[in-house]
Amino acid sequence: MEGLIFYWISWMVWIMATFFMARTNKYRFLLSAWILLFIMLSPWTLNIFNFETGIAGLFLLVSLYIFAGRLKKLSKLYFLFCTFILMMAYVTFHLFELFDPVWVILSRKWMLSVLLVYLAVLLQKNRMLRLPLILLGGIQGEVLYAIILKPFSFPYTIGSLAFLDIMAISISISALWIAVHWAVKYIEANFKHFEREKQKLS
Repeated sequence: MEGLIFYWISWMVWIMATFFMARTNKYRFLLSAWILLFIMLSPWTLNIFNFETGIAGLFLLVSLYIFAGRLKKLSKLYFLFCTFILMMAYVTFHLFELFDPVWVILSRKWMLSVLLVYLAVLLQKNRMLRLPLILLGGIQGEVLYAIILKPFSFPYTIGSLAFLDIMAISISISALWIAVHWAVKYIEANFKHFEREKQKLS
């Protein structure tokens, strides 16, 4: 069922943001409201310039452009450059899948998600910018892929539930990567502290 992964992960994130984030965090209410609105918009589509477009995808695109616009000038240019690379990777994957589907030996959702996360890790050192980078690269890829398919009259919905599933998996993998990295740093710091205390006692 398309969208099942997206709904499951989105509700988990909403619960964590609503009930587990510190109440003093100024982004807590904004993040909770954004996720809830995003979930509510996900089933609906509309026709824009003869392209079937998911309202949630459009909402995501506008939100991420606002986010990118608030970055510093050099960071903004590099961020948009990275999203262009992810967009091209996203479209290339779909075109290869369309014309030569034999090489997609595993689940396409997982293969594409791992590809996007891998590129985001290579391109962006700031771990917190990897999440919006993946999302913006993905939704821009959706738009470009729909434009490429348009002359062939292939039906395609921009920002469909299948796309949201891919983004949910990608964000989950990236978040897990960040959590593992923080855990390793925490363990290393505590181990060094333990070693210093041990040396003092000896």
